[in-house]
Amino acid sequence: MDKEDFMEVTVIEEKKPEPSERRKALVSDLTARIKSAKAFHEKPFKQMFKDMDAALKGFDDAEWNDTNYVANILQRHVQQRTAALYAKNPQAVATRRDRMDYAVWDGEETSLAMAYQASQTASQAALPVPFEAQAIIQDYMAGQNHRKMLDNVAKTLEQLFDYFMNEQTPSFKSQMKGLVRRVITCGVGYVKVGFQRDMDRMPEVAAQIADVQGQIDYIQRIAKGAAKGEINQDDPQIEELMLSLKALTEEPMMIVREGLLFDFPEASSIIIDPMCRQLRGFVGANWIAHEMYLSPNDVEEIYGVDIKDKFNSYDVKGRLMSDGQYERKAYGEIDINKTQREGLVLVYEYYDQKSGLQYCLADGYEDFLREPMAPDVKVESFFPIFPLVFNEIEHKDVLFPPSDIKLLMPMQNEYNRARQGLREHRRANRPKYAAPAGMLEDADKEKLATHPANAVIELQALASGQKVNDVIQPVQQIGIDPNLYEVRTIFDDVQLVVGAQEANFGGVSKATATETSIAESSRMSSLGANIDDLDSFMSEVARAAGQIMLYEMSSDEVKKIVGRGAAWPEMTREEIMEEVFLEIEAGSTGKPNRAAELQNIERIMPFLLQIPGIDPSWLAKELLKRLDDKLDITQAIVDKIPSIVAMNQSQGEGTGNPALAGAPSGGASNAPMLNAQSAGSLPPMGNNQ
Repeated sequence: MDKEDFMEVTVIEEKKPEPSERRKALVSDLTARIKSAKAFHEKPFKQMFKDMDAALKGFDDAEWNDTNYVANILQRHVQQRTAALYAKNPQAVATRRDRMDYAVWDGEETSLAMAYQASQTASQAALPVPFEAQAIIQDYMAGQNHRKMLDNVAKTLEQLFDYFMNEQTPSFKSQMKGLVRRVITCGVGYVKVGFQRDMDRMPEVAAQIADVQGQIDYIQRIAKGAAKGEINQDDPQIEELMLSLKALTEEPMMIVREGLLFDFPEASSIIIDPMCRQLRGFVGANWIAHEMYLSPNDVEEIYGVDIKDKFNSYDVKGRLMSDGQYERKAYGEIDINKTQREGLVLVYEYYDQKSGLQYCLADGYEDFLREPMAPDVKVESFFPIFPLVFNEIEHKDVLFPPSDIKLLMPMQNEYNRARQGLREHRRANRPKYAAPAGMLEDADKEKLATHPANAVIELQALASGQKVNDVIQPVQQIGIDPNLYEVRTIFDDVQLVVGAQEANFGGVSKATATETSIAESSRMSSLGANIDDLDSFMSEVARAAGQIMLYEMSSDEVKKIVGRGAAWPEMTREEIMEEVFLEIEAGSTGKPNRAAELQNIERIMPFLLQIPGIDPSWLAKELLKRLDDKLDITQAIVDKIPSIVAMNQSQGEGTGNPALAGAPSGGASNAPMLNAQSAGSLPPMGNNQ
């Protein structure tokens, strides 16, 4: 298609009716409600900006400046704590709820064994199976089949969640590390769970699946503008459009996909109902708004609304542009020329729990960007946004907890002051001399202050035969008392406040080994509490993600991702959600302690080998999991084939070769023998819980 052909394309666009006065009033009321809540939370939002600035610079602007001595222990703490809390992507585990799945069978193995025995006896005697025995067997088999189906669905959910974590752009791990850093720095962070459908683009900037959806939206916007006559044939955007179309047609493997999205909004971009009493779970909040800054072109591409100039324009720092000037924002004072940046649209996604609706508004625009509707994704908590906090507190008038940076600021300031005092003392102790007033001329002073090494200095004030010490004398220096500038007590306070000792910052502590060990134990306890908070938070996110996948994904799409063997529920999604849910394996986000895991498996392995009925393939899978080996054991296991030890033993006995038979038989004789029950006289026992 050339430019001339393209210009002949006809775009049929439905004209949007003018909003009614009642609709305008609702839009105005919701916008005012959001702005009022934002003003209510202005103090913690300002504190977030101060904390971010302090973590960057290593000091508080109100008390220090970058010309003084600065040792940024705040940034070191953020990096250390982030590395300790989140080292790898979490392991999602789909858990089947404990339910009483058997209506007839009492759950006792003896009663099931008696039922099977009665069934076998009746079959051998050509008699009908007793009703009670048949009912127990049928109930047991139905329960086992139901559990097996749920286990397969659970495994499919696990693989889907892992797939979408890997499909995030940027990577899920890098964004989660950024979230942990944000919580340590600002006191709170959020994850917003969404779902991208075919031919649908989400407004979140950070939430993306690697596909061409953004490129398609861009092409559609330019084509619409050209068809309406807003873009002429010689406009540079037409050339961009032709190049984009060419690139799109030459990339047949780039497709539009659907799936989970994880967005990580800024800490100050989530505006919460002032009635909220607790961040975790948004207790008491009736509504939540997500604030985003988008260009007018992005608004048109995402929502299909050309708002032209009917909106309040903001700059890239979130400051309102009015008559060519900026209204100063309380937490940002960087000047940017209006002519250098295009005005941005302030977009709100407003989630109202009472009405069950999601509204999309733009500041200054009189209508909704799209029709109010149920939220894009359906989760039990209604709000698809989940907060993460570490220093949670209980205070009637304070919703946002203090960050680690705010807690550490007094110690950071005192450390800087101590080091600055030592620097000034050293400068003051540089060699200096005193002379009677008027004794030395300015030229003599210059010679004494700036002379080179081994210089011969001629002083005008020095008479012939007069000693230098009679004219000038050295000023006695004041010795440095290290107790005035010691910083160990500062790190004692750091240990008490955030649980990090001096050794964690790279310093050499003068404490004894016992004191250091006790401090490290205290630090690990504090760290363990944060890891537990992170695991609980990730379990909430994973559970919501599992619900969204069950609601939104079709069986065909699931099998395309997971494989032909994927199991997707034939029951209603609500019934599955009541029985299977995703959660995060405890401690799976932190650094793995391989030594402890191997030690545990070595201790328990001898006991497992002696228990009748233990599945060898399950044992091999668990052992490989502890070793973190990627070997797929399913490719190696074949039914009805004895172990290698048993095959070697039988081969040695058959050939009569004692060298071949001796070694394996020695090991094989120590293996536990299966009794008659575990060998097959009874069906495998399931979990009776």
